[in-house]
Amino acid sequence: MGLREEKRQLTRRAILDAVLDLVAEGSIEAISVPAVSRRSRVAVATIYRYFPTKDALLTAAAAEPAARAVDADQLSREPADRLPSFHRAMWHDFAGNLPLVRHQVASDAGRAMRDARLADSQRELARYVEHRGVDPASPDGQRLVSLLLLLLGSLGFLELHDRQGLDVDEAVARSVWAMNALIEATVSEET
Repeated sequence: MGLREEKRQLTRRAILDAVLDLVAEGSIEAISVPAVSRRSRVAVATIYRYFPTKDALLTAAAAEPAARAVDADQLSREPADRLPSFHRAMWHDFAGNLPLVRHQVASDAGRAMRDARLADSQRELARYVEHRGVDPASPDGQRLVSLLLLLLGSLGFLELHDRQGLDVDEAVARSVWAMNALIEATVSEET
């Protein structure tokens, strides 16, 4: 990575860190681009170059928990080893940024961001279910991948943690239990 790209990544990170800090201190509605500028020490115009709207800024900040849950060690592991630890890390980060997760689920920009990540998530889960003995190209495999997306994503988190009031570890445990039950049922159907 060149110096210019490294500076760009540092600036982007400073902006998103400022948003996360401001959300932790108050309501998401009170966040403004000037407040983010003051907190991050990045000019308002620069923030708008990175994020053309406040909604885009909030949506990018909401995606940070997932991005931070993926580290170099997890990427070097096999899918069967990395998915549970990724899931737990992501949901713990979601819990620390609950207003942003809610915003991402409810906003048009959040939907666009989730749509943009869909193909990557489907590929990763296809690799995972294949490792577990399910053909991801089969109708059952495709159905399984779509349900795992629901169980492991922000909607599953919001249902279990936010709406049902489970602590994060219990929400993850129930999600993983359901994931394993679906995989085992699919393996049984395919054999």
